[in-house]
Amino acid sequence: MIKLIYFRSDLKQLFREPMMTLLFFIPLIITPLFRIILAFGVPFLQSYVTFSVEVYHNYILAFVLLMVPAMLGVVMGFMLLDDKDGKIIELLSVTPFGRQGYLIVRLSFVAIATLLYTFYTYTVMGLYTLPIPILIYIGLLMCTYGASIGMIFFNLATDKVKGLTYAKGLNIMLFFILVDLLHIPWLTILAGFFPTYWIYRIIENKGTVIPIVLGLTVHVVWFIILLWITRKRKINV
Repeated sequence: MIKLIYFRSDLKQLFREPMMTLLFFIPLIITPLFRIILAFGVPFLQSYVTFSVEVYHNYILAFVLLMVPAMLGVVMGFMLLDDKDGKIIELLSVTPFGRQGYLIVRLSFVAIATLLYTFYTYTVMGLYTLPIPILIYIGLLMCTYGASIGMIFFNLATDKVKGLTYAKGLNIMLFFILVDLLHIPWLTILAGFFPTYWIYRIIENKGTVIPIVLGLTVHVVWFIILLWITRKRKINV
């Protein structure tokens, strides 16, 4: 019941801030937009060029899917900054819910939204067929990625203006899904340390064990390290 109350509070906070509202609902708009571009824009371009876009559908799907936790993670970061500025976190330390309960709710909020958007994005894009268990697995990994983005945002930013600048920088990680196209071994090794690369690899291999295990390892390591930093430095649970 207490967690439900905090979820309602999160929704109210979300709609009070136009920037957070925009970031939260952009995936609803941008996914159909990508689908329309692929349906109408690509055939037009192919009348002038000879390459087939279909061979890159896995890259496109990975990119659009990863935009979801990237944006929702920033929303989570905004919420954490708001609560830090409003001394909400300090106030919760004297309640039975506690600061740790607060952090769990924040992480759960972005995780549930990311999982729902994952299924929405995959269904609307309709580019690439994935087994349902693999899609669910990807959705769960992206939940941890979105939470990781939120914690990075919160730990780096001192205010929302700086936070938006950092958010743009964090989105550079989206381009690690494209490194296999470059065939540069050292860059591929570097990309392997980032969660975004493994989302693409899991989509590409559709259930091969090695990408699944390595992807899980990288996501969990990122999440645990960032959770520890957030709790010790900012929330001090």
